[in-house]
Amino acid sequence: MSHIRLENVSKVFDASPAEANKVLKLLAQGMSSSEVREKTGYSVGLYDINLSIEAGELHCIMGLSGSGKSTLVRHINRLIDPTQGKIWIDTQYSVGVPTYLQDAEQLSKQPNIINVLSLSDKPLQQFRQNNVSMVFQHFGLVPHMTVIQNVAYGLRVRKMAKSERHEIARHWLHEVGLDGIEYSYPDELSGGMQQRVGLARALAVDTPIILMDEAFSALDPLIRAQLQAQLLQLQDRLNKTIVFITHDIDEAAGFGGQISILNGGRLVQTGSIDELRTNPADAYVERFMVAKG
Repeated sequence: MSHIRLENVSKVFDASPAEANKVLKLLAQGMSSSEVREKTGYSVGLYDINLSIEAGELHCIMGLSGSGKSTLVRHINRLIDPTQGKIWIDTQYSVGVPTYLQDAEQLSKQPNIINVLSLSDKPLQQFRQNNVSMVFQHFGLVPHMTVIQNVAYGLRVRKMAKSERHEIARHWLHEVGLDGIEYSYPDELSGGMQQRVGLARALAVDTPIILMDEAFSALDPLIRAQLQAQLLQLQDRLNKTIVFITHDIDEAAGFGGQISILNGGRLVQTGSIDELRTNPADAYVERFMVAKG
């Protein structure tokens, strides 16, 4: 069973249920998201996404600007709720005691596999704390907190003792090559160092799923290459399920896993880099591979 599975997920922004249904009918008839927006005024983030991501996989989501990459990844931890569809997560890898399971819709009576959309606020909060962490493009560090406070923040939310959470934070700062800067503030660090702090923060909470939304795209090429290599080295040891959003085919190819390509909110093709290059699903994928390869 997949660690993450999106089932018929669609997102129409700022539409009432009735208007969203009209939009979805137009999409089902073959109208593109841009045509729908011109006709109705509503923006389509995703349409009928079916995607499975295996445990321990580093899976890249790709597409041009506006294709739905960030919208998709934000559905996994319900920063965005879909207009329709289900999002199944296998919680057997969960950190801590998963008391939220009793409140969740389950898949075919399998107790660990839950529909995240069925969780109310408090169970959803616990689900996030125990299952999913996120690394943002623009670092997302708290400016008035020191580096060690930023890295340990998720553990503080779990009410872990200060000495213990700081010990864990120091360990992950060491792992990402940032010894000796524990008491610096984010604005004292370079962009590459700030992104390493963000990665250490995600690793410190030890969630089985890490979402990375164009995490390296704002960095200089040399620093970016270093972080890509470091992420692969860590993944070899940690075996996390990583969903990595990127617009760079070379970056995705370097990670060596499965790649899903979006176009206008639709999932066009999923496969290895070789499959995408030798057997593209359509002209868009072919042009994308040529332009970015």
